[in-house]
Amino acid sequence: MQIVDSYSGKLGNIRSIQQLRLYHLSRPALRQWRKTRHGHIYQLDSVDQWIIDQGWKNLIAVDFAGWYFNDFGLDAVCLESDRLSKHYWPNSWIEPDIMTHRPDYLPDRTPVIFKYPWFLKYATQDQFIKFLNIWVRGITLINFDPVFVQHNHLKYNLLDLIQPRTVFKIQEINSKLWMIEP
Repeated sequence: MQIVDSYSGKLGNIRSIQQLRLYHLSRPALRQWRKTRHGHIYQLDSVDQWIIDQGWKNLIAVDFAGWYFNDFGLDAVCLESDRLSKHYWPNSWIEPDIMTHRPDYLPDRTPVIFKYPWFLKYATQDQFIKFLNIWVRGITLINFDPVFVQHNHLKYNLLDLIQPRTVFKIQEINSKLWMIEP
């Protein structure tokens, strides 16, 4: 049996099949998109439908295999942290350190979308605020479960804790979707 200490660093002793499984687990939309190659229709969830209804022409999908937006009339630029995405979508851009820096080549006016980012799972409030300070230069959508960011979710709402510590306009679209503007 192999024990994995961390998935955040180099995947030294992890076999390629394990790396592929981890990639698929962190991107649930990928499995559904792969089925479309065999005739299945991609089923949009409520967040995807809300994004399409906004009327944006371009968007940046970060680390969730968001290239399926291209099938619905949007021009989606996909930024991924794992090179395995090139196997599925050759046009995706690879940035291994998404949590720590925003690439300069991304336009500020194009909406950036994060869907269930793995790097925010079990993040502290300080890490979450640092992430917002790095990434929010224009409209930024974060689809995540706020319970996973470390705070006392039984007593406090994460939005109430984060809002006074940032200068951003944060709008809660629903319980798992935030739209953040500078």
